[in-house]
Amino acid sequence: MSGGEARAAVYVGRFQPPHRAHLGTVQGALGAFPRVLVLLGSANLARSVRNPFTAEERAGMFRAALRDVGVAKGRVLFRPIADRFDADAWAADVRAAARDVLGDVTPALVGFEKDASTSYLRWFPGWERLPTPSVPGLNATDLRAAFLTGRPLPEGVPEAVRAFLARFALTPAFRRLQVEWAAVEASRASLPPGVHLHEERWLCVRGEQVWLHTRTEPIGRGLWELPGRVLPPNERPALPADVVIDHPARALVAPTTAHVYLRPVPDFLPARPRTLARALVQPRRFHEDHHVLLTRWLAGELRGEG
Repeated sequence: MSGGEARAAVYVGRFQPPHRAHLGTVQGALGAFPRVLVLLGSANLARSVRNPFTAEERAGMFRAALRDVGVAKGRVLFRPIADRFDADAWAADVRAAARDVLGDVTPALVGFEKDASTSYLRWFPGWERLPTPSVPGLNATDLRAAFLTGRPLPEGVPEAVRAFLARFALTPAFRRLQVEWAAVEASRASLPPGVHLHEERWLCVRGEQVWLHTRTEPIGRGLWELPGRVLPPNERPALPADVVIDHPARALVAPTTAHVYLRPVPDFLPARPRTLARALVQPRRFHEDHHVLLTRWLAGELRGEG
């Protein structure tokens, strides 16, 4: 290994929010390594029912919970990591973050491989693996469901996290997310089981402007999106797209393939020009992965995929 034996561990996750299993994983890693770098995923995405909390909020909850169980300050480091919806680019970001924070060591990668969402554990050849046990009946998905629907939280929520959630429940952001939760659940219930949707999106950049639409629906209300529409189940676009994007985690309601047209927005779709520079520095103003689509296209990463 570069730099000799691994002297630090890297733990990647969304931690939406952190719970007892996450804490136990970090404590276990600290039993083997002097430092643990926690990378907080989806840091570039807007608040949603899937990602209710910012990277700063998650780091604060995690730090407070670790402090309560006696973990010394400085042994656990936190950094945000963006979703790229591109495995190679994301893995490169993780390696770069580890190198920037930990220096010239080959770290151990911490994690429990439970399903496709943790397949990334195989993307770091040469890194030592530090497996962690699962905790049956405890996961952040169910925790979010309980929190956003007003049901009692499960036992595995640390007190510091409970205290943050109680404060967050008094904010306008929480009320918006409750509305979004109900809308997402209603949308899913209206769809056939196992459906895969398709949507049309127009990506139009002219000079220093990009054409965007501000969402008014309960899902993603107030966020910018690339102008377009989600098609009814079993319907496909009539026109060939310039770019096709298909990532299982890119849409909130159901798996959705984006058919992107690199041309002016048609008159029947609401859209208005926004300053491109302003849009680029506000990734968390965008719905789902639309900022990622914009930046990847500007970087030339999406050309020729359609």
